[in-house]
Amino acid sequence: MNALSPEARRLAGHGALVLIAGLLAGFAIGFVALGGFILDPLPSARFDFPGTERGWRAMHVGSLLNGIMALAVAAVIDRVVATEGRRKVICGILAFAVWANTVFYLFANFAANRGLSPWDNAAGAGNWAGAVAFIPAAVAAFITIVAAAMFARSAFGGR
Repeated sequence: MNALSPEARRLAGHGALVLIAGLLAGFAIGFVALGGFILDPLPSARFDFPGTERGWRAMHVGSLLNGIMALAVAAVIDRVVATEGRRKVICGILAFAVWANTVFYLFANFAANRGLSPWDNAAGAGNWAGAVAFIPAAVAAFITIVAAAMFARSAFGGR
């Protein structure tokens, strides 16, 4: 088995951690839907869990997909991208992006405007959670396109 480059290993590690965040968000879906920690006949705790079922579902699915994306790129990048410098840039951008998206899903759950801007928008009023959700995710959205284009160029250009 060929070892992964250090940058691919780091990206794989970030992907695994983002997967864990998505899996934990799955518990939050249940806490909101059931109104607490309910495992009948075991002891239960009823409480109001913050956020919405819709918001936690978005974080659950979105973080799982971002983690899978990071793991998939980490698995093939050493075969597709020949230069260490380009691999470092692509992996660095994607590591930032998967965390920026995870932060987006988390904080958008607490923003009336769904984290779609740092200010008031058609979805609702802006607040600090909306700004925390939006700003890193907006940056990540653009630079991830750059990383994907760099990756595609390497893939179609024969490394």
